[in-house]
Amino acid sequence: MAITALGYAGIAARDLGAWQKFAETILGTQVDADEGCLKLRVDERAWRIWIERGDADDLSFVGWETANANSFAETLAELAALGVATQRRPDLALRRGVRELALFVDPAGIVCELYWGATTRLEKPFISPTGISGFVTRNQGLGHVVIAVADPAGYETFYNRLGFAVSDYIDMAMGPDMVLPICFMHCNPRHHTLAFAPAPSPKKLLHLMLQTRTMDDVGLVHDRAVKADVPISMSLGRHSNDLMFSFYMLTPSGFEFEYGWGAQEVGKDWHVTRHDVTSVWGHKMLIAPGGATHD
Repeated sequence: MAITALGYAGIAARDLGAWQKFAETILGTQVDADEGCLKLRVDERAWRIWIERGDADDLSFVGWETANANSFAETLAELAALGVATQRRPDLALRRGVRELALFVDPAGIVCELYWGATTRLEKPFISPTGISGFVTRNQGLGHVVIAVADPAGYETFYNRLGFAVSDYIDMAMGPDMVLPICFMHCNPRHHTLAFAPAPSPKKLLHLMLQTRTMDDVGLVHDRAVKADVPISMSLGRHSNDLMFSFYMLTPSGFEFEYGWGAQEVGKDWHVTRHDVTSVWGHKMLIAPGGATHD
């Protein structure tokens, strides 16, 4: 029994036109405008990011993938043991293109879609409209999400029961008298699929991450974003825990999107560590949460 990956993510966005332009010309993803939504494709899966019109401009759901029907059923049983209500939705499974799907809400109020058997399009290879070489997905899933939560300890316990393990912690200094504790958890070789912190944010989603196959992809996207006047919220840098080389930009919905390369992976001999800085170098904050700019 275990969740094996972040299979997909859903976003409620006010401006689908801006998102389509951002996805195709900056992120370098394929976009299928269908059923009144945008389906972003980054690999052999039919889609990985689902964007529907909505006023929240925030995360609307996450898709937690299980390996097969048995793991799906075992995870539902674990959720029942935790006292979490679930709802099987064959109609939604058909729309998402998966074999089975059940809804539940996690302790942070995130709508979660547990599923198995996603549609794969090997007969239609992914081709980036901007020439991106590709993204690190497959057994590592879509990427990672970072969520604002009220009870980090309870959130960690909940996802540990569903197959996640702690990778490490960062105690990030936010000022002379404020430290923000961040927990990073993995469910596959990706250093972290889920991270969370008690951040004072108006949005549930702090950021979503895609990892490229080459370092140059990150630099080229950075240059395109700057040229297109996409707000860069955090400069190029390398993180202290996963060693990801990345930068952050604001999406049309206002939350951050991390674009990175080169993260280390976890294995059986992984030891949990603690950090008190987020980055080895770089990652200068250029736009603070809430929109204030820094020189």
